[in-house]
Amino acid sequence: MSQPKASKIIKEHAELRKALRDTDTYSSDLQGDADVRDYRQIPLEIDPPRHHLYRSALAPYFVKPAIERHISEFRSNSITLVDRYFNSDPSEVIPSLSLPLVMQNLGAIYNRPQDVKEWISWGPDVWTAESEVRSGDVLHRYLDRIYEEALSNTSKDIWSEIAHLVIDGKKITEVEFRGIAGVLLAGGRDTVVKLLTGILWHFARKPEDLKELRGNTQGISEAIQEFLRFLTPLPLMNRTTVPESGRDSLPPDRYVGMSFMSANFDESVFENPFSVDLKRPRNPHLSFGFGPHTCLGNHIAEIEAKVFLEALIQSQFTWQIRSEDTKFHDSPFGLVPDQFRSLQLVAIANAR
Repeated sequence: MSQPKASKIIKEHAELRKALRDTDTYSSDLQGDADVRDYRQIPLEIDPPRHHLYRSALAPYFVKPAIERHISEFRSNSITLVDRYFNSDPSEVIPSLSLPLVMQNLGAIYNRPQDVKEWISWGPDVWTAESEVRSGDVLHRYLDRIYEEALSNTSKDIWSEIAHLVIDGKKITEVEFRGIAGVLLAGGRDTVVKLLTGILWHFARKPEDLKELRGNTQGISEAIQEFLRFLTPLPLMNRTTVPESGRDSLPPDRYVGMSFMSANFDESVFENPFSVDLKRPRNPHLSFGFGPHTCLGNHIAEIEAKVFLEALIQSQFTWQIRSEDTKFHDSPFGLVPDQFRSLQLVAIANAR
């Protein structure tokens, strides 16, 4: 998400938790990505109590049991793509492995396998699908098409069900559909791609961690939480001190940044935060946010990562970096990847 410049950044772990609960002071009633869209992502950019109506309607699709139903598909996708990647000539991790895996898994969750190829073609960021210049054209053509299809479709795919949602006694509008479908396509895209890519990157740099997990698979859950903390796939999100709906005049200093990254590296909470400790015993990271707007797709990310990590552990592969162009965050987070612009890995023969 493109973030307007914030006049204030909340960084400390305790203060951030407090602010994320305080929706009266720090409102989500704002227009994000104003350069590429003119509608709100729902329920992301709506405040309680209306926020709760949308979230309650969408929650059944994303609760843990609903996502766990797809574990066998996630596993098959992970094993197939990992084997194909490391048994082929060296290539870029994101277009060859991470992105196709995330999109195939999303196709299973949403019951839209016919859309996976198109979703992959957009690349990791749908706003730059056609060029380096940000544009919403690709996404909006897709949303227009699937909305018309969904209105007359009786199938059980995600778009048909969302198009017929009733909120507060009224069927959702086309604009509301666009806001919901847009965030369901964008919310778990670049963030989960970054998470899976970061896991591969870390094991290339520290193969001893992969070896240790292979000897103790009980540590997988702790490892996933540590990867989520260290990589912090969404580093910052804005709130506004002046709700934007119905306002003609808005102060330019209304935005307050919620720095999930700063909170995840708060030394009063995390010992040696710049070290990746896959055995970290206490890990109250804020990578999924906190409070009413806690990420709706947190179970998708965690379960996808768990199945992916299991596939890596069970494979015969160990790997090293062949080439990379990694953009790191600014100081003091200079050891933390911000973006994997390019990453190629190569399997090491007889690594195990």
